[in-house]
Amino acid sequence: MSPFKTSLLAALASAVLTAGLLYYINQQRAHEAAVLRRNNNLMRVQASQRHQTRSAALAPPARSSPAQPEEPGATPPEPAPVAAAENYRNEGRATPRAALHTFAWACDRADAATVSRMIHFEPAARELAEVLLAGLPESERAKFRTVDEMAATMLTLNVMAHPFPNAAVLDAAMLEPLGEERASLRLPGTAKDLIQFQKTGEGWKYVITDAMAEAYLKNSVTR
Repeated sequence: MSPFKTSLLAALASAVLTAGLLYYINQQRAHEAAVLRRNNNLMRVQASQRHQTRSAALAPPARSSPAQPEEPGATPPEPAPVAAAENYRNEGRATPRAALHTFAWACDRADAATVSRMIHFEPAARELAEVLLAGLPESERAKFRTVDEMAATMLTLNVMAHPFPNAAVLDAAMLEPLGEERASLRLPGTAKDLIQFQKTGEGWKYVITDAMAEAYLKNSVTR
């Protein structure tokens, strides 16, 4: 890369930094609030079920035959706990569609460590990411050991802010081969259409293309 291009990219990275860090903090808070709302909803459902069960136990039973004496000390059974709804699933990385599910699952849980192991950079995209990482202040750069970790954090926050469709929609994603070891998954009508996955020795991985990296820098500067 020429010195001019390196200097230009470093300047772009510096311009992105302030907005990026604020976005990072705000999205973390938004995710925490979403988790609290989900837990509160679950608690309300469980409380409602317990109330309905107890009300039914106190109501006079309908009898079609002479009443039989009840066993002393009998108590109504507690309702089974309500399982939290799962929008995504960890399906491994054996196929592109399985990797799509797992990628969405990891992002939904803010599991940037798993996301970082699912990233495959195209060469120029990695070069741009390295310039961006190098342009961060030391205090921020120290948070990431590799560009994969930095990219995983950005991707995780982005997906948390703009989630994937639910698992039923991901199940219906159309596979579009782009070669023996590259495939695109079609989700027409969604912002997640045409995501690419690359086959590697560790399974299929989410591809960060050269075009994606360039568009990210361009959009960050103009925001």
